[in-house]
Amino acid sequence: MQRLTIIKLGGSLITEKSKSLTAREKVIARLAKEIKSASMEYRGKLIIGHGSGSFGHASAAKYKTQKGIINKASLKGASEVADVASRLTKIVVKHLRKAGLAVIAFAPASFIVSERQKAKRFFIEPIREALKRGLIPLVYGDVVFDKSQGFGIFSTEKVISVLVGSLSKDYKIERIIYCGDTNGVYDEDGKTIETITPDSFVELKKIVGASGATDVTGGMLHKVKESLQIAKKHQTEILIVNGRVSGIVRKATLGKKVLGTLIGLKNIRIDKN
Repeated sequence: MQRLTIIKLGGSLITEKSKSLTAREKVIARLAKEIKSASMEYRGKLIIGHGSGSFGHASAAKYKTQKGIINKASLKGASEVADVASRLTKIVVKHLRKAGLAVIAFAPASFIVSERQKAKRFFIEPIREALKRGLIPLVYGDVVFDKSQGFGIFSTEKVISVLVGSLSKDYKIERIIYCGDTNGVYDEDGKTIETITPDSFVELKKIVGASGATDVTGGMLHKVKESLQIAKKHQTEILIVNGRVSGIVRKATLGKKVLGTLIGLKNIRIDKN
């Protein structure tokens, strides 16, 4: 079974979250080069995702897009959220392609329909075909149509969860790497929590906070919860690392031990190799 690694570039990492519509293009360019370098050694397939940061979250919060159709401005809001999310995607695609990565973007609304903000139906055959042909699918958090409320917001983590569930029969999903702007998940003293399991999370959820900036998808707490669900369902490890540290994305992709938080079913660290 062919191997697959999923890399998510967090919105807080690739944008100035406190400044509307501001991408950190130098950071994106560096990350793109690291992923390209890793791809030349990694014997498997890659999927890349990215968060919306200062592009999608502000508009979604303004119109309460995650709540669906609630007033006359809701349709305008959904259109605006989708537009600004696609603008960031174009910037990310530009730098990934410049680094030599053959990426192709997929908007969540094109392959996911939700109900009560949970994935109800999805069609990922185009993504599966892209992988077969050697392309790297790029996904991101965005608007999706919802049967119960008209539409809603799916975070990149929720999109990744759909992909993992659909692709786990065809690929060995080695790990999911979330690249943010912290050294993983912090405890109440500001120190990195090395591992989180379903058992340890019972206590840790009291101190795992949400994002400090506007984040309609729930920040770090949401990320950890989604990661634990994936770990339980698919026995896949999730690693949260600091993408601002040069070289860490490359090392994590190649399975080398790095500073960060590992989320899984067992209290272990990834191997050095």
